[in-house]
Amino acid sequence: MRLFDTHCHLTWKEEENPALPRIERAREVGVDRFICVAIDLENAKRCRELAAEHDDVFPTVGMHPNDVGSIGDLDSRIDALKDLAADPSFKAIGETGLDFFRDWAEPDAQRKSLEAHLDIARDRDLPVILHCRSAIEELLPILRARGEHTKGIMHCYSEGPEAVEELLGFGLHISFAGNVTYPKSTALREAAKVVPENRLLLETDAPFLAPQGKRGQPNEPAFVKFTLEALAAELGRDVAQMAASTHANASALFQV
Repeated sequence: MRLFDTHCHLTWKEEENPALPRIERAREVGVDRFICVAIDLENAKRCRELAAEHDDVFPTVGMHPNDVGSIGDLDSRIDALKDLAADPSFKAIGETGLDFFRDWAEPDAQRKSLEAHLDIARDRDLPVILHCRSAIEELLPILRARGEHTKGIMHCYSEGPEAVEELLGFGLHISFAGNVTYPKSTALREAAKVVPENRLLLETDAPFLAPQGKRGQPNEPAFVKFTLEALAAELGRDVAQMAASTHANASALFQV
């Protein structure tokens, strides 16, 4: 089987958890595409460097909502984001979005940053990677107000089935991570049943959210197979067929 991890942070604390061994272990189980997701602009540059060293790694550029900071100097960082995003080696914009579970960044700054990322993704015709935690009621009106097709991903989907249809209507793919395997994640598994096969994606969000059976240790791209197996069992689908369809979905979306 060929597997595609559509969201991993390979450059997160590399001094403690080097990227190469994780990439190699993932390759051994069939992962042949990695989207290396940036959390800030310096991290995006490092993602780009890593991707230049590995043909199966593809970088993104963006500012995570928890790393947006204050609104005071945001304009200059958005300008820097626009300049960096002009590099065609980046395959997506993000991750961006809203996170009101933490209070690490001002809500107004998060909203302004999100709008800027959406504009850049539209202008560059790239998928946008959306993060949403404890903020779905704030995110949906922003997407509605734009009134346009949004090519991209609701990454690490963490809501119930109620919001899925509207997110799909905006044009988004829905991606599931290791938390869909947790015993208490019934609502996530119900949400997965609403997502059509051609809009479903898999991810690890490594090194976060290790799947059941691997909890308590850093997550890594090799573990995407456990999310695949859990979802296939829940949806009554063949594992190899789901691996093929999610791989094709991601390859088409990221144009890799």
